[in-house]
Amino acid sequence: MHNLEKLVNIMEMECELYNTLLDLSKKKTHTIVNGKIKDLEKLVEAEQHLILELSRLEDEREKCVADLARELNMDSEDVALSHLISRAEGELKERLEKLRQTLDRLINEQRRVNRLNERLIKNNLEYINFSLGLLTGREQTGSIYTKTGDANSKRQERNLIDKKA
Repeated sequence: MHNLEKLVNIMEMECELYNTLLDLSKKKTHTIVNGKIKDLEKLVEAEQHLILELSRLEDEREKCVADLARELNMDSEDVALSHLISRAEGELKERLEKLRQTLDRLINEQRRVNRLNERLIKNNLEYINFSLGLLTGREQTGSIYTKTGDANSKRQERNLIDKKA
């Protein structure tokens, strides 16, 4: 099964990139905590390059799965990793099992780190909004508009930035 070996090679490359992406996400956590915006921009840019490469590999993987599905007389949507493991033998089967374990670990860890980064960013934005509210003298509760849709005059008492200039 030439296509199966090709698929395993592609998936191993994807795992390496996902592992690198996870490392970048962990670095983002430290960068967010330390408030290093320039470093965060660099990490996001590096992530974008990795995501483009992952997208290219994913296209290759999908083509390979389609070829493998034709070879196995199956629909490409029915080709699952568990099915491939059951059909593989020897070293190829071991590599596929290792890939499944690695992918499960990477996906779960990436979700955890992404949730943490999301909470950290949200907390930082709330702090910034609170600080701006203190600087401008605006209330932290209430809305910008009243129930009738008019601007709430209490919220427009003073602005930090002079819009007329």
